[in-house]
Amino acid sequence: MASYQKKWKNFLKEDLTVRVHGYLKPTSSFRTLTEWKEFVEKGLDLQEKGMSIRGGEVEGEEFNTLVNDYFDFQLNTDVPRYDLLTKKNVLDFIEDFINHRFWGLKREFGTYFPNIEKLRFSYFYSRGDMEPYVLVDDEFTKQIYGDTDRIKTLQHYTSNRGVERIQNAIESGNSFDISAFTVMKRPFFRKESDKIMVFKGEVKAAFRSDVKSYATDSGRKAINLYRLEYPNENKSNICDDLETACSSDTRTTLWNEIIATPLEILEIKE
Repeated sequence: MASYQKKWKNFLKEDLTVRVHGYLKPTSSFRTLTEWKEFVEKGLDLQEKGMSIRGGEVEGEEFNTLVNDYFDFQLNTDVPRYDLLTKKNVLDFIEDFINHRFWGLKREFGTYFPNIEKLRFSYFYSRGDMEPYVLVDDEFTKQIYGDTDRIKTLQHYTSNRGVERIQNAIESGNSFDISAFTVMKRPFFRKESDKIMVFKGEVKAAFRSDVKSYATDSGRKAINLYRLEYPNENKSNICDDLETACSSDTRTTLWNEIIATPLEILEIKE
């Protein structure tokens, strides 16, 4: 460990400037299916009263309050952030969610989980559309892996600044989850992430291929539900075998994605 600490301090003498990739999503945006049903039922009732959110406009103060209570982040933070995302895009999605999309959520994604009713979901802008995400919280991990030993040696692409943040989090106890891998079949797409951090981590979830995850303000990650399928008729993208960490199955020719809480940094490689 002493050898690593010396090398790590040398890295920190270099330029620590780094861009922040992605944005923290608020955990308050995630809700259970029961909580989302309360929202859509209220929306349907308001529509029956003659209120509407069609055409990118909210008609009725009660409807406006309801929409902002549940989609404040998407409307007031994400819309100004992304050039291709408009208020009308989000409102059109919300109308579709109330009338159609919510009612198919359990049928569409319920087979991936032992009990989808206990998990928490939200929708965020990604690649031109509002896409569904599930929070990888303790309930998610417990459903997939139970209480088994989940400590694994993993790798993570990062920068000098990223190493510093992770080490500080470990030392302070303010832990957060990161995306890691054990198999990488293509080069990583961020040139500034020029370090590979080898670390021991507590696995929260593992996937055969890149699952497109977001960080949240709770320190936990959220993963894209559209990435739960996999090019294998008998397997989903969820890896339930942590002994191999899905290292032998990479049909997408990308990398596996393992979400884990760093416990100890073992090595930094160029």
